[in-house]
Amino acid sequence: MSKQITTIDEETRLNLPPEAIEALGVQPGDEVNIEVIGRAVVVRSVADAARAGDFSKSFESILQRRRSAYDQLAEGEK
Repeated sequence: MSKQITTIDEETRLNLPPEAIEALGVQPGDEVNIEVIGRAVVVRSVADAARAGDFSKSFESILQRRRSAYDQLAEGEK
């Protein structure tokens, strides 16, 4: 996808180029998830955002269950 510079209008709206809408897999009228990370804006389809949230929860659960094993690995051999 090509990069494009755009301007925020008087109502503080930001228009995305058609290529960005297509890459997101959304249609006009669809809801999107908008997340600000530092000084970056991440726009995802609601479905993609839900999958990312599910993945994060699962990953965190695995880390918690295996924490002692990971701590032992981090300590290395004695």
